[in-house]
Amino acid sequence: MLLRIAAYGIGLAAGLGLLLTFGFVELWSTSFFTTDFSAIWAGPHILVTGGDPYDPSTFRQAVAALGVQPPAAAVYIYPGWVAVLLAPLGALGLPTASVIWTALGVLAATIGLFALLEAYGVRQPIVHTSLAFTLVGSEPGITAFYSGQTDLLVTGGLALMAAWLVRGRDGSAGLAAAVMLIKPQHFVLALPALAVVAALRHKRRFAYAIAGVSLALVALSTLVLPHWPAAWLEHVAMTRASDARAANLPTALFDMFGPAGRAAGYLVLAASVAAAVAFGRSRAAVPVWLAVSMSVSPYVWVYDHIVGIVPLAMAVGMNGERSGRAATAIAAGGLLIMAVAATLLHGIRGEGGGSLSLNGLAQFALTALVIASLWHFRREPVA
Repeated sequence: MLLRIAAYGIGLAAGLGLLLTFGFVELWSTSFFTTDFSAIWAGPHILVTGGDPYDPSTFRQAVAALGVQPPAAAVYIYPGWVAVLLAPLGALGLPTASVIWTALGVLAATIGLFALLEAYGVRQPIVHTSLAFTLVGSEPGITAFYSGQTDLLVTGGLALMAAWLVRGRDGSAGLAAAVMLIKPQHFVLALPALAVVAALRHKRRFAYAIAGVSLALVALSTLVLPHWPAAWLEHVAMTRASDARAANLPTALFDMFGPAGRAAGYLVLAASVAAAVAFGRSRAAVPVWLAVSMSVSPYVWVYDHIVGIVPLAMAVGMNGERSGRAATAIAAGGLLIMAVAATLLHGIRGEGGGSLSLNGLAQFALTALVIASLWHFRREPVA
């Protein structure tokens, strides 16, 4: 195990070294008031200081007074439970909250990914190195880091969910799965699909835990902010259901080929959903639904793509049970997609181009890799 820890540490150190060498750490540390986290922090801060982050008549003015990133909607863009749960961070100053938030995200993702590899019994040190580097040194990992987004925390939670499922700790896995509620738009397929698969596989504690936590969060947030669901649905869910700049496959193909490209993208996504259905109640259904659900999300950005490392690691682990070479090849494929291809696609248009839609090609390539590498597991007998 010490060798695997060392190999994992080398990959992580290389990724963090890249962040430091190319100025991403400095960018993060000098941009507290303009990062995405400043917008995330604003909602809880307004709440703990006696304001209402879901009041469209006051929210924009309150955010402007804080001097942070302008809001993307007339109310707080995250669901009510996020504002309530992050209230402790909202009570802190933004720089302090940013440091704590970033440290928690990196720590959660680092621990979760290593725990997932250990749960599957991955023994190849090169796999640990490549996946650890991908976590923080890939294009989506870098973007998630300096933007202060929620995705590293989501990645860590999903990785722990997957690890605990493998180890039979279904209740704990269901609790960890609640991390999907931070960005529910990415998991509109995965959440119900995973609950159904768990029930069919007689893992009802997993399904009960997801349902219980979800209901508890809705109840708590509605108790604190009774009108948030209506305000959020009106000003966020209904107005941001899709975005012409989204980094997904249909938008990428539209920017390349016009309306015909977008139509082709939707057909490909429909085929990926059909492929996920073909996995039935097999254990491979979990990573496939996670990957496909991310692909069909209509409101997805480059930093969100780092979540794909969880189904990638699961595909690596399952194939590694049969072949170490297969595990290594899949990990290398994921590294090439997320660190090389995604970086090149990012550079074609760049931030100044107003859209990074072409990165949707890399995101779907990762989904295709997960589906293809797990296809032979779709009829695996359920223990």
